[in-house]
Amino acid sequence: MLGLIAAATGTFVVFCNIYTPDMTSGTAPPATGTGIGWWSAPEGTCFSAGAPKPSDRPAAASAVDVLPITLALRTMRIGSLDANNQFNLLAWQDLGLDLDGVCTSSPTCPADEPIGSCKPTSASVATDGNYCRDNTFGRLEVNAANIPEVGGKYGLNDDAFNCALYTGAYNFLIKVSGYNGTPNDDQVRVDFYPSPGLETPLPGDCTSKTWQSTSLGFLADQPWYIRDTAVTTPQGGPDLPDATLADPNAYIREGYLVANLPSDALFWFPSIKGRTANVATAFPLRFAQGIVTGHLKKAPDGTWSVEDGTIAGRTRETDVLQGFRLIGFCQTDPNFTLMTGFLHSNLDILATGPNDPNVTCDAISVGIAYTARQAKAGKLIHVDDLVECPPVATDGGTDGSSDAGAPDAPADAPTDAPTDAPGD
Repeated sequence: MLGLIAAATGTFVVFCNIYTPDMTSGTAPPATGTGIGWWSAPEGTCFSAGAPKPSDRPAAASAVDVLPITLALRTMRIGSLDANNQFNLLAWQDLGLDLDGVCTSSPTCPADEPIGSCKPTSASVATDGNYCRDNTFGRLEVNAANIPEVGGKYGLNDDAFNCALYTGAYNFLIKVSGYNGTPNDDQVRVDFYPSPGLETPLPGDCTSKTWQSTSLGFLADQPWYIRDTAVTTPQGGPDLPDATLADPNAYIREGYLVANLPSDALFWFPSIKGRTANVATAFPLRFAQGIVTGHLKKAPDGTWSVEDGTIAGRTRETDVLQGFRLIGFCQTDPNFTLMTGFLHSNLDILATGPNDPNVTCDAISVGIAYTARQAKAGKLIHVDDLVECPPVATDGGTDGSSDAGAPDAPADAPTDAPTDAPGD
């Protein structure tokens, strides 16, 4: 266990300069469809996954709008599962975007002068993934998933999390509106709605490795609860009002949606009491800066989906530590110091602002792959916020009891009690 983390941190930094196609590990630039898109390009001696920029917005196009498109996440890969859904210690390397424009010891880049985007917090500098992707959060998830006392106890693993999405235990709905239905639209609105799950959850044993054979997954006409604090006015679906978490200035280029998350956006999957006993804990991930991309596609039957989606960004060390405590991973756990030490020694990016090698890194990068399919918004329901671990007692003892990470619906509320506004 200690050896795994030591091996992950014992690395060095490189910066890339002059590029030729045969210098990316002897191969041509990667194919699109794996987080590589029109935003990706050679950067010095490396090929960079890159990241969309505001200047990439396409020219103004047709003003005719299709109806709003509502989608729910179908799958997510956070770091420990490869494209074939198999556990892989290096799966994190293929997730995310090149957020800082610096190739830090990327496996697909030749070694060169050691330069980073910020001042490291330890002698062992955090490395990039393939094609200069920044994704230390994914590497953190791999280490957590590989420690049964952490990944198993707190549900911090990709397989269990995907089972929760599959069976409708919780989700995040995405609404795209003001879209002209073409491959290019210079102005669309994207709203994000945390969902405590399907109104009628699906069967499936998430403790079994064969859970996919026990459920068909959700269908487009099955309604999802919406957390009541996610909307600007108290109205449920199917036609949801604006979300409190939104980007009114998103765009679509060459079929790819690009939306920015508001500063300090909380990306958390709330749950209803009694529904999440056998599924993964939803880690509350707060983005100092975040970006969402995805290939928006329309099927012959008229339904929409997203393929090759990426959620990337920066999250502060302090917010990750708070996230641990909110899911019940407390200072009293013998692995807490191990994981927090790994986190601190692998800070790889600045939370805000441009690169500056003289400023100490204060955040880690995030790279998550996702797919989504058309979905239906349902009723509003109240879900309580998570509660942090209790403080450690000053007399050397600890208060061993905690509500941290407990299921989030009020204990005296039935699990199917919506809080709809009149007329929903």
